[in-house]
Amino acid sequence: MNKQPLLTRGLLLVPLIGASNSWGNALGLWLAWTLISGGHGLAMGLLRPRLGAYQRLLASVILAATLTACASLAAQAWLLEWYRPLSLYIGWIALSCVTLEHDSFFIESRLPGSIKLTGLFGLLMIGLGALRELIGNGVPLALLAPGGFLLLGLLLAAHQACTLAKPQSTSEETPRP
Repeated sequence: MNKQPLLTRGLLLVPLIGASNSWGNALGLWLAWTLISGGHGLAMGLLRPRLGAYQRLLASVILAATLTACASLAAQAWLLEWYRPLSLYIGWIALSCVTLEHDSFFIESRLPGSIKLTGLFGLLMIGLGALRELIGNGVPLALLAPGGFLLLGLLLAAHQACTLAKPQSTSEETPRP
């Protein structure tokens, strides 16, 4: 079973919908998520062999909260205009890091999967942010959270329709006795 659990995907959905009302917000939150989760994964990689299961969970929570708080304070000091609309979603990054650590996501053997998740999350954040900002000029609902849900639902439906519309391979399976 190589797929990420539903909880992890659900935690990434909150900032995807809430913080992607503009291209700049989406890019900023994705960069913050990438830096914080990358730092968390590297630090836990050093701590993981030295800790037991319960100690690992506690260390993960403390480390994620510390990294998120430091990033939040740095954003307040240097990027206040960017920080104001995204302050709520910065806390979700810590929760996401703890969940990913609990799911053994940061283990070296899963590095291609973590790079893929980071890239896909960034692509979705930036793409949805740019699309919502573009559509939001004419339809203000697109800039609000319900508009983000509607737009994401329409994009997923279009993807599903394109996937189902592709012709199946011509090779037929032979029936088994």
